[in-house]
Amino acid sequence: MKWVFFLIIGLLILPSLAIADDFILSGYTEVGERSTAEDYEEEDEDNDYTYQNYHLKLQHKVSDRLSYNIGSFIYDKDYKDKNPLDNISRIFNTKWSYYPRKSKEETLRLNFNLKYKEKRYDNTPRSEYDQILVSPKLTFKKKDLYTVDLSAGVNNYDYIEASEKDQLKTFGKIGGRRYFLEKRLMLTSSYKLETTEEKKINRERTKHNLRGGFDYIFDLPWLSKIITRGGWGERDTKEEEETDEDYDYEYWSHYAKTVHQITPGLKTDLKYQYFKKDYLTADLDHRGFYIKNNWAYKILDDEKNRITLKVFGQHKDVEYTLKAGNDYKKETAEVKATYQRKKNWKASASLQGNFYDYNDASKDKKRYYVKLSGEKLFKDGDLVLSIDLKYRYTDYDEKNDTEQEAVRVAFKHKF
Repeated sequence: MKWVFFLIIGLLILPSLAIADDFILSGYTEVGERSTAEDYEEEDEDNDYTYQNYHLKLQHKVSDRLSYNIGSFIYDKDYKDKNPLDNISRIFNTKWSYYPRKSKEETLRLNFNLKYKEKRYDNTPRSEYDQILVSPKLTFKKKDLYTVDLSAGVNNYDYIEASEKDQLKTFGKIGGRRYFLEKRLMLTSSYKLETTEEKKINRERTKHNLRGGFDYIFDLPWLSKIITRGGWGERDTKEEEETDEDYDYEYWSHYAKTVHQITPGLKTDLKYQYFKKDYLTADLDHRGFYIKNNWAYKILDDEKNRITLKVFGQHKDVEYTLKAGNDYKKETAEVKATYQRKKNWKASASLQGNFYDYNDASKDKKRYYVKLSGEKLFKDGDLVLSIDLKYRYTDYDEKNDTEQEAVRVAFKHKF
């Protein structure tokens, strides 16, 4: 894999040789505490950990047809009670986009994605691996009529000590969108086929993923848009960046969402989603649904100032097939206020409460989040600095309460 590093170094040097000045350099660093329940809550694995995350990305628009970005990520986790999961991930990726054909009526775009990742564990060397993903994608778009996507790729996992866990995945995907009624109606669908060569037994070798749905735009004063999506397929938890254990599962999901523009300054949406996961080897099988409602209100919006208020509510119900004690209902409420001094600075504050009711009453808890954010523009907006302060308090019915904090500092510079 050494050639990957030489390629990345070459890509980092390339911008210094370019003449155009359309560059964007961005990044962030974040340190703090959180739990896996915030990463993939359907599984309800509530394991606390401290983390340090770092990210740096360079974007460059070479011309009207060619652009690229190069990024690096570092994710460092230290679990409180599961030391075997302590790990650090280092990720390097680059994405390129080129238009062989570009006109007002139709476009043909070629995308290329290259990703290299290495994951190292403090106490579980047999879980360490290097990953490389190569994926080209071709998109053809006919204005106001249809879009077709074709993509393929190779995704290779090379384990350092446990060669029997090596995986070589190849995949192909086709998708499309078709517009009707002057783009008021849009139909979409996609199909992905993935095959895996792996020495380890009891894993799915061939996986299918099928998705579809439609959007419809209304002229009604009380209903602006309806969005529906449905999907079925087979995946593994390794595909989810925040998951540190590798299980195959089959999933079903579908949702319907309506958007309502009540007044020019008041907007709301309502969403219902059903989900189901059946695991091949783990005992995490579950199903459930949630109903979510968002409200956004522009209190003030003039040439210099903007004040917005957002309110969010959700009900969630989850049932576990093999662990009835993990069944729970969850109520969530959140309010967020934002003040923006246009072309100058922005500040926001949010408060969220989550109330869990389990079949096993010893797991009942109340979880509260407070987040304060600030953003400042410099050099006529070419430089943006921001900071987020996060605080979480968990009130357990039968355990000691916990507090967690995190801070995130970010920047974005155009030059």
